[in-house]
Amino acid sequence: MAIAGLLVQAGKEDLPGVEARLKELPELSTYGIHKEQYIVVVAEAPSGQLEQVVERINRLPGVLTTYTAYLTVEDELPGVPD
Repeated sequence: MAIAGLLVQAGKEDLPGVEARLKELPELSTYGIHKEQYIVVVAEAPSGQLEQVVERINRLPGVLTTYTAYLTVEDELPGVPD
């Protein structure tokens, strides 16, 4: 399991809509808007799928880019459910 702290950058006028769309994604938790340009997000996904989660975020309308602020990966044992 990978856990990542992310800053999702969007234009000032797009922040509310981007934040609302991020809240709809089950693997994400949002923690508000920082400095009127970033949305603070924590993503949890299987290690091999975190890149796809970030790509999905970056494809949302209004998102400029996503920065990784923190990343940790726990060992995943075969046969043990996530």
